[in-house]
Amino acid sequence: MASISFKPLQPTQFQFQLQLYSSTILLNPFKFHTLPRISSSIHVTHVETPEQEISGTRRDSKTNSNENGSGFSSFTPKYKRVDSGQENGAKRVVLKDRNAKLKPKRRTSEPSSSTTNNKAKAESKKSKIDSTLRIGLDMCSKRGDVLSAIRLYDLALLQGIVMGQYHYAVLLYLCASAATGLIHPAKSGSGNRTLNAPNEPSSHNNSNEFNVIDHDSHLLSSSTVDEFVQFMKNSAKKSNLQSVRHEDNGIKVSEDVRHYALTRGFEIYEKMLSDKVQMNEATLTSVARMAMALGNGDMAFHVVKQMKEDGINPKLRSYGPALSVFCNNGDVDKAFLVEQHMLENGIYPEELELEALLKVSIEAGMSEKVYYLLHKLREGVRQVSPSTADLIDKWFNSKVASRVGKRNWDVRSIHKAIKNGGGGWHGQGWLGNGKWTVSRAIVGSDGCCKCCAEKLVTIDLDPEETEKFAKSVASIAAQRERNSSFQKFQRWLDYYGPFEAVIDGANVGLYSQRKFRPSKVNAVVNGIRQMLPSKKWPLIVLHNRRITGDKMDEPFNRSLVEKWKNADAIYATPTGSNDDWYWLYAAIKFRCLLVTNDEMRDHLFQLLGNDFFPKWKERHQVRFSFSETGPVFHMPPPCSIVIQESEEGYWHVPIASELESEEERTWFCIRRANSPMENQDSSTVNISKNVGDPTHKCPSTSSDPPHNQGDAKSSTRRKNQVKVTGKMHGSHGRELKAAEELGSCVVDFQI
Repeated sequence: MASISFKPLQPTQFQFQLQLYSSTILLNPFKFHTLPRISSSIHVTHVETPEQEISGTRRDSKTNSNENGSGFSSFTPKYKRVDSGQENGAKRVVLKDRNAKLKPKRRTSEPSSSTTNNKAKAESKKSKIDSTLRIGLDMCSKRGDVLSAIRLYDLALLQGIVMGQYHYAVLLYLCASAATGLIHPAKSGSGNRTLNAPNEPSSHNNSNEFNVIDHDSHLLSSSTVDEFVQFMKNSAKKSNLQSVRHEDNGIKVSEDVRHYALTRGFEIYEKMLSDKVQMNEATLTSVARMAMALGNGDMAFHVVKQMKEDGINPKLRSYGPALSVFCNNGDVDKAFLVEQHMLENGIYPEELELEALLKVSIEAGMSEKVYYLLHKLREGVRQVSPSTADLIDKWFNSKVASRVGKRNWDVRSIHKAIKNGGGGWHGQGWLGNGKWTVSRAIVGSDGCCKCCAEKLVTIDLDPEETEKFAKSVASIAAQRERNSSFQKFQRWLDYYGPFEAVIDGANVGLYSQRKFRPSKVNAVVNGIRQMLPSKKWPLIVLHNRRITGDKMDEPFNRSLVEKWKNADAIYATPTGSNDDWYWLYAAIKFRCLLVTNDEMRDHLFQLLGNDFFPKWKERHQVRFSFSETGPVFHMPPPCSIVIQESEEGYWHVPIASELESEEERTWFCIRRANSPMENQDSSTVNISKNVGDPTHKCPSTSSDPPHNQGDAKSSTRRKNQVKVTGKMHGSHGRELKAAEELGSCVVDFQI
């Protein structure tokens, strides 16, 4: 028999040798048919058993070698070794360690200091690795580096690093973004949303293609997470410069990267499921986006449904993938099923979603859906983007649009519907027949359309809505303000109110500069006061820190503050409060003007929702600027900047723009080409009689409606439209009317 002698090994070396020996057998199963019996003499300096590791005791190696004659420490449990001497009724004898008197036995409940230190070191090392992995993934997310993120994932698996929900969320986000063909760095701050599916034309056409990152050769050379993250840090400067170029438009990836990211993304998702890591809305939305990349709308919709079953509240972005696939495939029914599911769960579509639904409805020629979506845009969007405006133009110039609509309708029911709806729409369906004309127009300072002379309406909150809105604001503010500060303000308003205008003092005093200047507040106060019917002082809302300090102790500034106090025209909000709640509530309560340039778009105002706030803001906010002669006020627009539907079936659609003056805004003026027309039934609408009605029209000195002084093409088109309309009022018009009455039909010159 062979005698093999081994040098003393450390426990870790011994374990490694055993694993290596076992792996050799597994790798060569046919090489070792039988194993010879080997008698070995092994000298081991010290190997602790699991029980000894826990208890902290250590047995002498020589004593251990005599217990089993093998030279190894006994792995027999302690209770078995103690009871082994009790056989055939023999008296049980418990032998004590001869070193017990010299070395007291440690308690099992108190681990040794060395064990504690080892555990602390292990936990510290684990925490460091987890922190390094998170830092690496954050860097990948910020730079849109999907390949490096996947490499970090692979290294983490090799090192046995346990990943949590956050790690998987970042990985799935990057994989889903790359799978759709365009990565938006998560921390770029662009905030752009898109419903574009893969292979669909995108607005990001100028993005550079991202095939392989510059350190691709290092992806495989790094063997640990720490090493790879360190390399990423060293190359961060160059990568950050690259990400800046892509920050606005995103990073366009190649087809190879797309397919690779999609494959690995589903693999990572399966790993997350097998590890039983809890899902959240972000991870499942990424899975839905990967389903969109596959063109599988049913899978994407199923993911959203699964959220509700798992107690996760979906967000608007969660529905985007399914809606995008169904709309791109022309599946109208399934697309509106997604919209129905959104509404049932309290999620309201925004312009991107409504635009996708409008596009698929127009392509399918579904007039009822188009009418429904125009009113959805009126309620939730108000002024449409240029891309949505193009779709609306396309619809009204289609043959389908010219063929739908009521020729006769009940005037009383239409008028009642408009009154009940608050004005600006009736919702009774398409009115009239025949071809539509779509003109670009502007609305004058009197609220009249300069194309058709239609008087557009102003839509404000009614008293009941105002009361409900004020209570909502007060409830939210009271929860966020400390020490009943807001309740004190409410009582102050009840005593000193009402006011006809409220001034956001900080916004005015800091206008175009970093230092607060009371003189600017004073100029605005005096200016707006002269415009109020009663000439009463407006209410100035300021944080108390704005009226204290060395700067405010100057005689001029102090005199201004004292003047406002004596007039009971200033309220100083307490320390720790948010003055936005105060000036907003006061303006709502008194239904008065609010002087501020604040766009009111941050999270605070998002709490108010879209039911009342946009409508109220449009009718009550007064913006301001300064000229050489003093403050200039930009009063609320003369009409509501929202899609409007008239009693005659006309449509006026405002198009979003970045114009400072509402008088420069472009509107769509949409009318029937053969209007005005008369109907024989007296109970139905007679458009020709309503043309001169001052409740519907603005005074005009000419018989023809004024033209928009826009581009030459638009002007020529409108002249042609007016010319055609003029002919219809001549002999040809009378002959056409007689022919229609004879044939009980509508003649449409759409050849």
